[in-house]
Amino acid sequence: MSVEVIFTVFFIVFLAELGDKTQLLLLTLSTHHAPRKVFWGAFSAILILNIIAVALGTFLYHLIPMNPLRWLSGGLLLLFGILIFLRRSPSVREEKPAERSFIKSFSLIILMELGDKTQLSLIALAVRYGNPLSVFFGGTLALGLSFLLAVFIGSRLARLIPYEKIRSISGVIFIVFGLALIMGIA
Repeated sequence: MSVEVIFTVFFIVFLAELGDKTQLLLLTLSTHHAPRKVFWGAFSAILILNIIAVALGTFLYHLIPMNPLRWLSGGLLLLFGILIFLRRSPSVREEKPAERSFIKSFSLIILMELGDKTQLSLIALAVRYGNPLSVFFGGTLALGLSFLLAVFIGSRLARLIPYEKIRSISGVIFIVFGLALIMGIA
């Protein structure tokens, strides 16, 4: 393992993920789901995706057709956004079951990150450095820290902003990202 490669990959991936749609999605999810479960669901997903990226390298890039995957991801986000607006409006904030929080963040991160710029960066970095373990650790640490920041900020926002506003903002964010993915903008 190379400390230099770990740090290089960490900084490249961390900077690439700042303000990314995945980070904003986790921020939004953590405002109305159990923050720990959101984080662990997302982190579990990224562990799997990072293993795939590093292990399969450029082969993965040619194996999965990105357009259908992008449309599926966008369609799911769009659906979640619409469902937020259609769901009855509770007078008191409801806590989601922890299992749903984990599963929702896990599945959304799998769909959103598969073929995303950070995963493609890890593929390229694994090919470039020929040091899969260092690339894996650097990328996983960067995404884990990025996800932790998003969940922390989102859970704090939930205490400051009324639930109805969070629901509306969440719905809009899901719809916007869903449309952006479908149209190929994000």
